[in-house]
Amino acid sequence: MNRRQMLAFCGLCASGTAGCLSGTPSRPGSGAEETTADDGTETTADGPDETPPADGVAVDDIAVRKAVRYESSMGSGGVLAVEGRQYVVASVRAPGDASASDFAFRTDSESWHPGLSDTVGARNVSVAGREGGPVGRGFGGDDRSYLAFEVPSPLSASNPRIRFESGDSEWPLPVEERVRLDAPAPRFELDSVDAPEEVSQGETMSVSLTATNVSDTDGRFLAAVYWPTDVIADDDESHVIERAVAAGDEMTASVDIDTSYTTNEDGPVTLSVRGHVSAERDVRVRNASTPS
Repeated sequence: MNRRQMLAFCGLCASGTAGCLSGTPSRPGSGAEETTADDGTETTADGPDETPPADGVAVDDIAVRKAVRYESSMGSGGVLAVEGRQYVVASVRAPGDASASDFAFRTDSESWHPGLSDTVGARNVSVAGREGGPVGRGFGGDDRSYLAFEVPSPLSASNPRIRFESGDSEWPLPVEERVRLDAPAPRFELDSVDAPEEVSQGETMSVSLTATNVSDTDGRFLAAVYWPTDVIADDDESHVIERAVAAGDEMTASVDIDTSYTTNEDGPVTLSVRGHVSAERDVRVRNASTPS
């Protein structure tokens, strides 16, 4: 039984509640390590600390991203790319009684607590390739988890670091990440979204979009195309588009969407795009039915 068949069964027997799943679902492309910086260059993640400090907490693989991809325990997660915001992410090993409130991202003048705004799906299980769930809410007893801070962009900061507030441990940002923290983010404008006006449920639907990097900064384009899956115990399916785009350049990308689990009734549904660009398109669905 594949993932969608399983979720369709859960939707029929449990009215689509998040409680019908446990653990971390397998999903094509999930758990992929993010190794591309915002300027499109390849980066190498640091390995975990060999010996955690005396307080039992280790933080590594710290990075700054102008936009992030995340995975969720329901649905397929998506993309966060908010103008004027950026994200400091890290992998963490911590005791089971640790919580997100034990950590802060600090500079010499300000501090921020962990947390991400406006994500979809249930509990996030990966952000920017850092896996295991947020600190204090991991899966399967694994002591690996992640931290994700949403901070202003750009941010000129003295002594930026992640601090374990319940102890004396601090982890400074690597030099290249300090530079990125204060760097401008790329900006993209949507040129077009092409989607069919109608589709027969069960058909594969192709959607394409074109966007231009209108800034003076080379960068990484990120956006998620969301399509409803109302007949399964799931949130809307997301299809992430990720491309390195030089300043002033245009990019075009397309995704193929399975429409088998869209709706129980014929009628219009909303295709949406979120990330560096945003859009909505109504698509009329024909021949809708509950899949067996």
